[in-house]
Amino acid sequence: MATIDDVAKMAGVSKGTVSSVFSKKRPISQQVTERVLRVAQELGYFPNHLARSLAIKRTMSIGLKIPLPPDGTMTAFDTQMINGVIKECTKQGYRVVLDTLPEQEDPTMYSQDPVDGVILLNPRKNDSRIKRYRKMGIHLVLVGRPDPHDESISYVDNNNTEAAHEVGDYLLRNGHESILFLNAAADMTVAQDRRQGLSEAYRLHGLSLRDECVMYYAHTNGTDYGYMSILNTYGKLSYTAIITDTDRVALGVLRAARELDIKVPEQLSVIALSNDAILAQDMNPRLTSVELSAEKLGDEAAKLLIEKINDSSVHRQVIIPAQLVVRESCSVFC
Repeated sequence: MATIDDVAKMAGVSKGTVSSVFSKKRPISQQVTERVLRVAQELGYFPNHLARSLAIKRTMSIGLKIPLPPDGTMTAFDTQMINGVIKECTKQGYRVVLDTLPEQEDPTMYSQDPVDGVILLNPRKNDSRIKRYRKMGIHLVLVGRPDPHDESISYVDNNNTEAAHEVGDYLLRNGHESILFLNAAADMTVAQDRRQGLSEAYRLHGLSLRDECVMYYAHTNGTDYGYMSILNTYGKLSYTAIITDTDRVALGVLRAARELDIKVPEQLSVIALSNDAILAQDMNPRLTSVELSAEKLGDEAAKLLIEKINDSSVHRQVIIPAQLVVRESCSVFC
C-alpha cells in the first residue's frame, strides 16, 4: 500500500505539502496540487484520516445537530442551511457528521460524538443541551438565539424580532388589523422573538395583539399545522391575514382555504416567515415570504465554529439580515 512518503518522493514535494493538499489546511498552488493528486491516483494512495486525527489531536469533523420532526421531513431552510455548512467545512478541510436523531433528555443516553465541535439548531428556552455541551467542553455554535442571553455563547441568527415587526407593519399598513399568527413551537427562542416583533408592530399602530390569535407549532408536520389551524379557527376567530412559521405551513393554509372556498388574497392574505423560492413560485397565488438566507446562516455558523476550534477564546454573535419578498398572496384590506 502506498504511503505519504511515496507520494511526496514521486511528486518532488515534502510530506507536509502532501498532507496540506488533502487537508486544505494551508493554500497550495494549483500546479503542485494537481501534481500531488495525479501521483496519489497513480500510486493508489488514500489519506489515513484516523492516523492524521491522532497526530494532530483533532478529528477534522464537525457535528451538525438537526433533529427531524416526527414525519422525518426536512424543510427547504434545513437543506439550504446544511448546504452552507458543508460548503464551508469542505473548503476548510472538515467533514460534516449529520445527526438527525431526536435529542435525548436522559444524560445517560447522551453520547460524546467524535467531533471537534457542534453546530446546534433551534435553541429552546433554558436549553439543557447547551448546558451539556458546555459541561463536556465541546466547542459549540448555535443557529438561533440562546435563552437566557449569554455573550459567551457564539451563535448566528436572523433578527427575528425585526423580521416579524416588518411583516406585521406591512400587513397593518395595508388595512389588516386582525392577523392570525401560526408561530413556531412555543419553547423555541425564535417563537419568543417573533411574537415580540409582531406585538411591537401592533403597538406602533395603536393596537394590541390578541393572545387567541397566536398559535404554536404542535403538529407532526407543517402542512397539517397550517391546514388544521384554518379549519379550526376560520369563522370562529376574526382575521383577514395569516403569518405562518414556514412555507410548508402556508401550503396547508392555502389547501384549507381552497376547501373552505376562501379566496386568497381577496379574502385572506398569507405571508410565510421563510422563503422556499421554488415552493413559493409554484403556489397559487405565489407566496409572499421572508428570505432568511439559510445557506448564509450555515456558512457563517461553520466559519465561526472552525474559528472557535482554532482559538477557544472566540465568542461572537453574527446577525444575517432577513428580507420581505412581496409576491401575490397579499392584498390591501378595505
